[in-house]
Amino acid sequence: MTTHQAPDTQTLTSPNSPTPTPTPTPTPPAVQDIWRYPVKSMAGERLDRCELTTDGIAGDRCWAVRDEKRGCVTDARSLPALLDIGVRYLRPPVPGEPSPPVELSAPGTPPVTSADAGVHDALSAHLGADVTLWPRVPADQREHYTRVYPEDVNGYLTGLFGVADLADIPDLSQLPPAVMEFQTIPGSYFDAYPLHILTTGILEALRAALGSPVDTRRLRPNLVVDGPAETDEDWTGRELRIGEATVRIEVACPRCVMISRPQQGLAVDRELLRTVHRRFGHNLGYYASVVKPGRVRSGDAVEPVAG
Repeated sequence: MTTHQAPDTQTLTSPNSPTPTPTPTPTPPAVQDIWRYPVKSMAGERLDRCELTTDGIAGDRCWAVRDEKRGCVTDARSLPALLDIGVRYLRPPVPGEPSPPVELSAPGTPPVTSADAGVHDALSAHLGADVTLWPRVPADQREHYTRVYPEDVNGYLTGLFGVADLADIPDLSQLPPAVMEFQTIPGSYFDAYPLHILTTGILEALRAALGSPVDTRRLRPNLVVDGPAETDEDWTGRELRIGEATVRIEVACPRCVMISRPQQGLAVDRELLRTVHRRFGHNLGYYASVVKPGRVRSGDAVEPVAG
């Protein structure tokens, strides 16, 4: 007797059936960009990899310009022409060692190095102010880092954040108290924390609000990573494993007039700052600290730490 085997229903398909579409595997979050700024407020350099230390990216903001008339460390909020100066290290920085010298390239002038006797005069001529270039000095030399307020403090603060009234400035209470006393955190040239992180979601939300993309150089991040917009998911307080390192997201980053300054071929963009104030509550991106040092490369995975 002949027997008939039932057809394999797992493989039998009609000639007219559509070919099944495989479910795509989600791409894991990753590091998109790494930026280092050897001199505070001068042009940054994009890196393929970095050493992330408890003091931020090795070589980040190891130099700064001091305004000798005001008697304090200064930045592009006061001297916008700083943003047009290109910088490179003469040798690679090594974590835990003094910063190596830097070469500065201002538009239309020959490059000078931090070791040149004429570097202060060259910078002063470019910036139109009496300035000097400084490496980091020890934290106990607190007068070097002291914030110098003008007589019109209210005018200083409203001008700093590009708002009309003191009531419109960002909430600064979440930042370290030292930011009110010092231009930068003593022992460093960081405004508040050693790391600034942007997510792709934040950049996309900003693009949608403005109707056009924003050049990342305006926002001066250290790391751009795949992640949500702050309006979708707040990362504050979370720890992230990034490459070999672990970082802690400390607080949202309040934005000032610096992002609207002209720089490196980019025109003044006051609408950018107005949009950040109006649509994002003054804050864009995150300040972070480094919990576990390690190497970070472009393309490295970004993973939340369970706990």
